[in-house]
Amino acid sequence: MDLLQHRRARLRQLALWCAALVLAITSLSAFIRLSQSGLGCAPWPGCFGSALRAAQQGTTPAGDSAPVQMARLAHRVTATVALAGVCTMVALCLLPRPRMWRAGLLALVLVALALALAVLGAWTRGARVPAVAIGNLLGGMAMFALCWRLAAPIGRPAAGPGRAVRVMAGVASLVLMGQIALGALTSASFAGQSCLGMLECLRAADAAHWPWAMLDPWREPAWNADSLPVNAGAAVTQLVHRVGAVVMVLLLAPLAALALRDGRRREAWAVLLLLALQLALGAWMVGTGLALPLALAHNLMALLLLATLVRMI
Repeated sequence: MDLLQHRRARLRQLALWCAALVLAITSLSAFIRLSQSGLGCAPWPGCFGSALRAAQQGTTPAGDSAPVQMARLAHRVTATVALAGVCTMVALCLLPRPRMWRAGLLALVLVALALALAVLGAWTRGARVPAVAIGNLLGGMAMFALCWRLAAPIGRPAAGPGRAVRVMAGVASLVLMGQIALGALTSASFAGQSCLGMLECLRAADAAHWPWAMLDPWREPAWNADSLPVNAGAAVTQLVHRVGAVVMVLLLAPLAALALRDGRRREAWAVLLLLALQLALGAWMVGTGLALPLALAHNLMALLLLATLVRMI
Protein backbone atom coordinates (compact mmCIF):
# COMPACT_ATOMS: atom_id res chain seq x y z
CA MET A 1 0.00 0.00 0.00
CA ASP A 2 1.51 3.35 -1.08
CA LEU A 3 1.36 6.55 0.97
CA LEU A 4 -1.76 7.92 -0.75
CA GLN A 5 -3.70 4.68 -0.28
CA HIS A 6 -2.64 4.56 3.37
CA ARG A 7 -3.85 8.10 3.98
CA ARG A 8 -7.12 7.41 2.20
CA ALA A 9 -7.69 4.38 4.42
CA ARG A 10 -6.93 6.49 7.50
CA LEU A 11 -9.30 9.19 6.26
CA ARG A 12 -12.14 6.71 5.74
CA GLN A 13 -11.63 5.27 9.21
CA LEU A 14 -11.59 8.73 10.78
CA ALA A 15 -14.67 9.78 8.77
CA LEU A 16 -16.58 6.77 10.10
CA TRP A 17 -15.70 7.69 13.69
CA CYS A 18 -16.75 11.29 13.08
CA ALA A 19 -20.00 10.11 11.48
CA ALA A 20 -20.75 8.07 14.62
CA LEU A 21 -20.02 11.10 16.80
CA VAL A 22 -22.19 13.40 14.69
CA LEU A 23 -24.98 10.82 14.76
CA ALA A 24 -24.83 10.92 18.57
CA ILE A 25 -24.78 14.74 18.53
CA THR A 26 -27.80 15.07 16.25
CA SER A 27 -29.75 12.48 18.26
CA LEU A 28 -28.98 14.24 21.53
CA SER A 29 -29.88 17.60 20.01
CA ALA A 30 -33.20 16.20 18.77
CA PHE A 31 -33.95 14.76 22.21
CA ILE A 32 -33.22 18.10 23.91
CA ARG A 33 -35.22 20.12 21.37
CA LEU A 34 -38.25 17.84 21.32
CA SER A 35 -38.28 17.39 25.10
CA GLN A 36 -38.24 21.17 25.56
CA SER A 37 -41.15 21.54 23.14
CA GLY A 38 -43.23 19.30 25.38
CA LEU A 39 -43.29 16.00 23.50
CA GLY A 40 -43.81 13.18 25.96
CA CYS A 41 -44.98 15.57 28.70
CA ALA A 42 -48.01 15.19 30.93
CA PRO A 43 -50.80 16.15 31.01
CA TRP A 44 -50.99 16.03 27.22
CA PRO A 45 -51.72 18.18 25.24
CA GLY A 46 -52.02 21.03 27.76
CA CYS A 47 -48.27 20.95 28.43
CA PHE A 48 -47.39 21.10 24.72
CA GLY A 49 -45.20 24.17 24.19
CA SER A 50 -45.54 25.27 27.82
CA ALA A 51 -41.93 26.50 28.00
CA LEU A 52 -42.42 28.83 25.03
CA ARG A 53 -45.73 30.13 26.36
CA ALA A 54 -44.16 30.80 29.77
CA ALA A 55 -41.37 32.81 28.11
CA GLN A 56 -43.90 34.75 26.03
CA GLN A 57 -45.90 35.57 29.17
CA GLY A 58 -42.80 36.71 31.08
CA THR A 59 -42.93 33.90 33.63
CA THR A 60 -40.12 31.52 34.52
CA PRO A 61 -40.39 28.22 32.64
CA ALA A 62 -39.75 24.96 34.42
CA GLY A 63 -36.10 23.91 34.53
CA ASP A 64 -34.64 21.10 32.46
CA SER A 65 -35.34 17.58 33.62
CA ALA A 66 -32.45 15.35 34.69
CA PRO A 67 -32.37 13.45 31.36
CA VAL A 68 -32.21 16.73 29.41
CA GLN A 69 -29.41 18.04 31.63
CA MET A 70 -27.44 14.82 31.06
CA ALA A 71 -28.13 15.07 27.33
CA ARG A 72 -26.78 18.64 27.28
CA LEU A 73 -23.55 17.58 28.96
CA ALA A 74 -23.10 14.60 26.63
CA HIS A 75 -23.85 16.86 23.65
CA ARG A 76 -21.11 19.34 24.61
CA VAL A 77 -18.50 16.65 25.20
CA THR A 78 -19.31 14.76 21.99
CA ALA A 79 -19.34 17.96 19.93
CA THR A 80 -15.87 18.90 21.22
CA VAL A 81 -14.46 15.49 20.32
CA ALA A 82 -16.12 15.61 16.89
CA LEU A 83 -14.61 19.04 16.15
CA ALA A 84 -11.16 17.68 16.98
CA GLY A 85 -11.79 14.74 14.66
CA VAL A 86 -12.91 16.98 11.80
CA CYS A 87 -9.83 19.19 12.19
CA THR A 88 -7.67 16.06 12.08
CA MET A 89 -9.35 15.07 8.81
CA VAL A 90 -8.49 18.48 7.33
CA ALA A 91 -4.85 18.09 8.33
CA LEU A 92 -4.74 14.55 6.92
CA CYS A 93 -6.18 15.69 3.59
CA LEU A 94 -4.02 18.78 3.16
CA LEU A 95 -0.67 17.37 4.23
CA PRO A 96 1.81 17.86 1.38
CA ARG A 97 2.74 15.21 -1.17
CA PRO A 98 0.15 14.25 -2.15
CA ARG A 99 -2.74 16.43 -1.06
CA MET A 100 -6.31 15.10 -1.30
CA TRP A 101 -7.94 18.28 -2.49
CA ARG A 102 -11.48 17.00 -3.05
CA ALA A 103 -11.68 15.28 0.33
CA GLY A 104 -9.94 18.25 1.93
CA LEU A 105 -12.60 20.62 0.60
CA LEU A 106 -15.34 18.47 2.13
CA ALA A 107 -13.42 18.36 5.40
CA LEU A 108 -13.10 22.17 5.38
CA VAL A 109 -16.87 22.43 4.84
CA LEU A 110 -17.27 20.16 7.88
CA VAL A 111 -15.13 22.50 9.98
CA ALA A 112 -17.16 25.50 8.82
CA LEU A 113 -20.41 23.71 9.69
CA ALA A 114 -19.09 22.69 13.10
CA LEU A 115 -18.05 26.26 13.93
CA ALA A 116 -21.37 27.65 12.64
CA LEU A 117 -23.28 25.18 14.81
CA ALA A 118 -21.17 26.13 17.81
CA VAL A 119 -22.18 29.78 17.32
CA LEU A 120 -25.80 28.81 16.68
CA GLY A 121 -25.77 26.66 19.80
CA ALA A 122 -25.34 29.77 21.91
CA TRP A 123 -28.70 31.00 20.56
CA THR A 124 -30.55 27.68 20.55
CA ARG A 125 -31.41 27.61 24.24
CA GLY A 126 -34.35 29.89 24.82
CA ALA A 127 -34.81 30.67 21.13
CA ARG A 128 -38.39 31.51 20.20
CA VAL A 129 -38.25 31.47 16.39
CA PRO A 130 -38.17 28.25 14.33
CA ALA A 131 -35.25 29.48 12.20
CA VAL A 132 -32.78 28.58 14.96
CA ALA A 133 -34.06 25.01 15.25
CA ILE A 134 -34.05 24.66 11.44
CA GLY A 135 -30.44 25.85 11.18
CA ASN A 136 -29.33 23.57 13.98
CA LEU A 137 -31.05 20.54 12.46
CA LEU A 138 -29.88 21.12 8.88
CA GLY A 139 -26.31 21.80 9.96
CA GLY A 140 -26.07 18.61 12.00
CA MET A 141 -27.62 16.48 9.28
CA ALA A 142 -25.35 17.98 6.63
CA MET A 143 -22.32 17.18 8.80
CA PHE A 144 -23.36 13.55 9.17
CA ALA A 145 -24.03 13.21 5.42
CA LEU A 146 -20.62 14.68 4.54
CA CYS A 147 -18.83 12.41 7.04
CA TRP A 148 -20.63 9.42 5.54
CA ARG A 149 -19.64 10.60 2.05
CA LEU A 150 -15.97 10.92 3.06
CA ALA A 151 -16.10 7.36 4.36
CA ALA A 152 -17.24 6.08 0.93
CA PRO A 153 -14.84 4.26 -1.40
CA ILE A 154 -13.02 6.58 -3.83
CA GLY A 155 -12.69 6.15 -7.53
CA ARG A 156 -16.09 6.18 -9.22
CA PRO A 157 -15.97 7.41 -12.83
CA ALA A 158 -17.22 10.92 -13.58
CA ALA A 159 -19.30 9.75 -16.54
CA GLY A 160 -21.03 6.61 -17.69
CA PRO A 161 -24.18 4.71 -16.85
CA GLY A 162 -24.18 5.86 -13.22
CA ARG A 163 -24.12 9.59 -14.01
CA ALA A 164 -27.93 9.87 -14.12
CA VAL A 165 -28.14 8.27 -10.66
CA ARG A 166 -25.64 10.74 -9.23
CA VAL A 167 -27.41 13.76 -10.74
CA MET A 168 -30.81 12.56 -9.57
CA ALA A 169 -29.44 11.78 -6.10
CA GLY A 170 -28.02 15.29 -5.91
CA VAL A 171 -31.38 16.82 -6.78
CA ALA A 172 -33.15 14.52 -4.31
CA SER A 173 -30.66 15.51 -1.58
CA LEU A 174 -31.46 19.19 -2.04
CA VAL A 175 -35.21 18.54 -2.06
CA LEU A 176 -34.86 16.38 1.04
CA MET A 177 -33.02 19.20 2.82
CA GLY A 178 -36.00 21.41 2.07
CA GLN A 179 -38.37 18.75 3.36
CA ILE A 180 -36.30 18.38 6.55
CA ALA A 181 -36.48 22.16 7.00
CA LEU A 182 -40.27 21.98 6.62
CA GLY A 183 -40.37 19.21 9.23
CA ALA A 184 -38.32 21.31 11.61
CA LEU A 185 -40.62 24.28 10.95
CA THR A 186 -43.67 22.10 11.65
CA SER A 187 -42.15 20.92 14.93
CA ALA A 188 -40.81 24.31 16.06
CA SER A 189 -44.13 25.98 15.14
CA PHE A 190 -46.01 23.41 17.26
CA ALA A 191 -48.04 22.46 14.19
CA GLY A 192 -47.67 18.70 14.59
CA GLN A 193 -51.19 18.31 15.98
CA SER A 194 -52.85 21.08 13.97
CA CYS A 195 -54.58 18.45 11.78
CA LEU A 196 -54.55 14.67 11.45
CA GLY A 197 -54.98 14.02 7.74
CA MET A 198 -54.48 15.63 4.35
CA LEU A 199 -58.17 16.48 3.89
CA GLU A 200 -58.42 17.80 7.45
CA CYS A 201 -55.34 19.94 6.86
CA LEU A 202 -56.88 21.30 3.66
CA ARG A 203 -60.12 22.18 5.44
CA ALA A 204 -58.29 23.76 8.40
CA ALA A 205 -56.01 25.81 6.14
CA ASP A 206 -58.99 26.98 4.08
CA ALA A 207 -60.97 27.87 7.22
CA ALA A 208 -58.01 29.99 8.37
CA HIS A 209 -57.93 31.73 4.92
CA TRP A 210 -54.58 30.17 3.99
CA PRO A 211 -52.24 32.01 6.41
CA TRP A 212 -49.00 31.62 4.44
CA ALA A 213 -47.24 33.77 7.05
CA MET A 214 -47.14 30.60 9.16
CA LEU A 215 -44.33 29.41 6.87
CA ASP A 216 -42.10 32.29 7.96
CA PRO A 217 -39.28 30.69 10.04
CA TRP A 218 -38.66 34.02 11.81
CA ARG A 219 -42.23 34.21 13.06
CA GLU A 220 -42.65 33.45 16.76
CA PRO A 221 -45.37 30.75 17.24
CA ALA A 222 -48.49 31.69 19.18
CA TRP A 223 -51.72 29.79 19.84
CA ASN A 224 -54.47 29.17 22.36
CA ALA A 225 -53.33 26.34 24.62
CA ASP A 226 -56.90 25.45 25.60
CA SER A 227 -58.23 24.82 22.10
CA LEU A 228 -58.25 21.53 20.22
CA PRO A 229 -56.76 20.67 17.84
CA VAL A 230 -53.56 22.24 19.13
CA ASN A 231 -52.57 25.26 17.01
CA ALA A 232 -55.12 24.65 14.25
CA GLY A 233 -54.09 27.94 12.62
CA ALA A 234 -50.76 26.39 11.61
CA ALA A 235 -52.40 23.60 9.60
CA VAL A 236 -50.98 25.12 6.41
CA THR A 237 -47.47 24.37 7.71
CA GLN A 238 -48.24 20.69 8.18
CA LEU A 239 -50.08 20.59 4.85
CA VAL A 240 -47.00 21.84 2.97
CA HIS A 241 -44.86 19.29 4.82
CA ARG A 242 -47.26 16.51 3.76
CA VAL A 243 -47.13 17.70 0.15
CA GLY A 244 -43.34 17.62 0.44
CA ALA A 245 -43.56 13.97 1.47
CA VAL A 246 -45.49 13.22 -1.74
CA VAL A 247 -42.81 15.03 -3.76
CA MET A 248 -40.11 12.93 -2.08
CA VAL A 249 -41.93 9.72 -3.03
CA LEU A 250 -42.16 10.90 -6.65
CA LEU A 251 -38.41 11.61 -6.65
CA LEU A 252 -37.05 8.67 -4.69
CA ALA A 253 -39.08 5.86 -6.29
CA PRO A 254 -37.66 6.57 -9.79
CA LEU A 255 -34.19 7.11 -8.29
CA ALA A 256 -34.31 3.68 -6.64
CA ALA A 257 -35.49 2.09 -9.91
CA LEU A 258 -32.64 3.77 -11.79
CA ALA A 259 -30.11 2.66 -9.18
CA LEU A 260 -31.40 -0.94 -9.42
CA ARG A 261 -30.96 -0.82 -13.19
CA ASP A 262 -27.36 0.36 -12.75
CA GLY A 263 -26.54 -2.42 -10.30
CA ARG A 264 -26.50 -0.28 -7.14
CA ARG A 265 -28.90 -2.60 -5.38
CA ARG A 266 -27.80 -1.93 -1.81
CA GLU A 267 -28.29 1.82 -2.13
CA ALA A 268 -31.57 1.42 -4.01
CA TRP A 269 -33.11 -0.85 -1.38
CA ALA A 270 -31.76 1.36 1.40
CA VAL A 271 -33.54 4.38 -0.13
CA LEU A 272 -36.83 2.48 -0.48
CA LEU A 273 -36.66 1.02 3.03
CA LEU A 274 -35.79 4.34 4.69
CA LEU A 275 -38.50 6.13 2.69
CA ALA A 276 -41.12 3.57 3.73
CA LEU A 277 -40.08 3.76 7.38
CA GLN A 278 -40.12 7.55 7.31
CA LEU A 279 -43.62 7.70 5.86
CA ALA A 280 -44.91 5.12 8.33
CA LEU A 281 -43.33 6.88 11.30
CA GLY A 282 -44.74 10.24 10.23
CA ALA A 283 -48.29 8.90 10.00
CA TRP A 284 -47.94 6.90 13.22
CA MET A 285 -46.48 9.86 15.10
CA VAL A 286 -49.33 12.23 14.22
CA GLY A 287 -51.95 9.57 14.90
CA THR A 288 -50.61 8.77 18.38
CA GLY A 289 -50.21 12.30 19.72
CA LEU A 290 -46.56 12.99 18.79
CA ALA A 291 -44.96 10.36 21.02
CA LEU A 292 -41.36 11.35 21.75
CA PRO A 293 -39.75 8.00 20.71
CA LEU A 294 -41.55 8.13 17.36
CA ALA A 295 -40.46 11.74 16.78
CA LEU A 296 -36.84 10.78 17.50
CA ALA A 297 -37.09 7.81 15.14
CA HIS A 298 -38.61 10.08 12.46
CA ASN A 299 -35.64 12.43 12.87
CA LEU A 300 -33.19 9.51 12.61
CA MET A 301 -34.75 8.14 9.40
CA ALA A 302 -34.44 11.56 7.74
CA LEU A 303 -30.79 11.70 8.76
CA LEU A 304 -30.00 8.24 7.36
CA LEU A 305 -31.93 8.90 4.16
CA LEU A 306 -30.02 12.13 3.53
CA ALA A 307 -26.68 10.40 4.16
CA THR A 308 -27.62 7.59 1.76
CA LEU A 309 -28.52 10.08 -0.98
CA VAL A 310 -25.36 12.15 -0.53
CA ARG A 311 -23.25 9.01 -0.73
CA MET A 312 -24.88 8.15 -4.07
CA ILE A 313 -23.70 11.42 -5.63
